[in-house]
Amino acid sequence: MQHSLKTSLKYTALCTALVAMNPLSHAYAEGKLTVYCSVQNTTCEKVTQAFAKKYNVDAKFIRDSTGIVLGKIKAEKKNPQADVWYGGTLEPHLQAADQGLLEPYRSPLQADVMPQFQPLMTKLNHHISIVYLMELAIGVNTEKLAKLGIQTPKCFADLRDPAFHDQVQYPDPRVSGTGYSFLSTLVQLWGEEKAFDYFQKLHRNVTQYTKSGLATNRLSTGEVAIDISFMHSYVREKDKGAPVKGILPCEGAGYTLGAASIIKGARNPDNAKLFIDWVMSPEAQEIPWRQGDSYQIPTNIHAQPSPKASDPTKLKLIDIDFIRFGSDKESKRLLEKWFEVTKTQSDTPKN
Repeated sequence: MQHSLKTSLKYTALCTALVAMNPLSHAYAEGKLTVYCSVQNTTCEKVTQAFAKKYNVDAKFIRDSTGIVLGKIKAEKKNPQADVWYGGTLEPHLQAADQGLLEPYRSPLQADVMPQFQPLMTKLNHHISIVYLMELAIGVNTEKLAKLGIQTPKCFADLRDPAFHDQVQYPDPRVSGTGYSFLSTLVQLWGEEKAFDYFQKLHRNVTQYTKSGLATNRLSTGEVAIDISFMHSYVREKDKGAPVKGILPCEGAGYTLGAASIIKGARNPDNAKLFIDWVMSPEAQEIPWRQGDSYQIPTNIHAQPSPKASDPTKLKLIDIDFIRFGSDKESKRLLEKWFEVTKTQSDTPKN
């Protein structure tokens, strides 16, 4: 009997240790979870469904752009309607943390994030998890450019050329994380004075400021010749048969990191933590390209990237000061300045 009891205690201790070492061992967590999602709708659906099935959780998602989700979280501060925010660019998540809208949680799987981003994670104060990488690119419709007799641009600077009049679209940085990444990238590259001079001149060539970085359909149909978004958007459009090509600009690859965070006051905090652990896992980070049409680069070193994605080791990444551009005060200042310089398509006639 004593031997049996000792064996049983050893077995129990071993199981406890194994559970502690494996943050994703919570079988059948049950309960509910609501996710605000800022990636492609298919990715939102596949990742949420896989989580729900794996952990027996009644999980649902609501898809919106990062700017819209940030606005919702602000408005719902006293009565949160979601538990976790998955996807979208890092800076709006940082702004949410800056305003006290997020709960701190550091997944054990953050230890498996690419080494070059480990120093950044120490500055995120445990509020935000890094899930994927997206490089900023120039998207072109090759047939449209040929029809117009215009050379393919190689650099962001090229887009000021009068030849591109009414042929450029990019996301409004006030509501789109993609648009804000474009803004912060150029400020980082050139400094404010040169960057805002660029935006003022580029405005003459802009036909539309879209509400989302995913609005690439007008590029695919040839309504515009140029679009600015993340590279994976153009890979997806090309897969659909569109004459679209993504170009990494000569100035270097601006980029952002896709984020996930827990909303302060979440009604289902344990499931929210479990979801963060889930999206940090190799299994979940491969879902977007294996089951959907999203080719973001996984940040977990054990996750296999899509063969169609860029090789992160060969990217000429710009050194982005995410803490600066993620500051609520700094982002408001830059967005107000951008609006004053460019106004909007409808407000300001272009020469």
